[in-house]
Amino acid sequence: MDLFGDLPEPSKDGQSLYDDLSVQSQTVKGASGPQKRNADSADLSSTQDDKTSKIKTSVKFKLKGFYKERRGEREEMQDAHVIIDDYTKEFSKLDPSVYRLAIFAVYDGHAGSRASRFASQNLHKYLRDKFPKGDVITIEKDIKKILIETFKKTDDDFLKQATKSKPVWKDGTTATVILAINETLYIASLGDSQAFLCRYKEETKKCSPIHLTTVHDPSLYEERMRIQKAGGHVQEGRVMGALEVSRSIGDGPYKNHGVSCVPDVKKCQLTQGDRYIVLACDGLWKKFKPEDCIAFTNKILEDSTIQGTDDKSADDLRYETACNRLANEAVLRLSADNVTVLIIAIQPDK
Repeated sequence: MDLFGDLPEPSKDGQSLYDDLSVQSQTVKGASGPQKRNADSADLSSTQDDKTSKIKTSVKFKLKGFYKERRGEREEMQDAHVIIDDYTKEFSKLDPSVYRLAIFAVYDGHAGSRASRFASQNLHKYLRDKFPKGDVITIEKDIKKILIETFKKTDDDFLKQATKSKPVWKDGTTATVILAINETLYIASLGDSQAFLCRYKEETKKCSPIHLTTVHDPSLYEERMRIQKAGGHVQEGRVMGALEVSRSIGDGPYKNHGVSCVPDVKKCQLTQGDRYIVLACDGLWKKFKPEDCIAFTNKILEDSTIQGTDDKSADDLRYETACNRLANEAVLRLSADNVTVLIIAIQPDK
């Protein structure tokens, strides 16, 4: 199975047709701020640049992350997140062909906050340490393998800590990580947190949600088969009748029952029609359909009454407001879960 294929056109409900393609809250600060098939989807082509083309040295689309979280009805905040708009500052040396790195992540913890907190503090550091050497073409060839290795190391290291503890930690977490390399996004995900790209299409004059992630539900055929081959079972849509996701970091008691830490990896080339990405835990998606979320967000981003201040631009305040209102609305719609909403603004560099 090729987990690294191009993304498809969205279906009418905003879901990807590629079924088989497969932070205690913390903002990590960087130097620039808080840190199922359509083979003809040409506008989502992720083919690499012609090797003979001139190397670009400046960003075409600026990326900036915003977030808001709500504990909801839970006793503990078990979500975590990472926003590093300028990930290049984490590297001592990069080839000149790599002119932009950024990383954004949401981790939705369960059975405690230790797994999500550990992932938010370490995964991006492990990725930095394993990052491919060489020019951007070499990096693009190797990045899928490196992302998978990074997820495995994060899982292994957390489980080592978990098993040494008394009593043994049973925490686990989903993980959805978006890595930007120049103008290409690489999305690695486990579990049921989801990310949607808002893309404006000139031919329809409308914005559509593009599904960037795959939900790892134990009831899905491939997931269920893996679990059963490992000696586990799926009961009422849960692994061993208890765990709601079939892939995660942590969840030590379920790793011998087919729960995997291997992420699906997708890539997406940024285009002129791209507006923003909403990356959120299932606490939001239980109460918002993708189209509903896009319409709700666009209404706020188009609100001219939200004006800039001496400290913040109008655009920044609108994105912050959108995050805040989405999280609040999910709670008002009786989402009983923690809610973390992260919006990545995509803006042409002027």
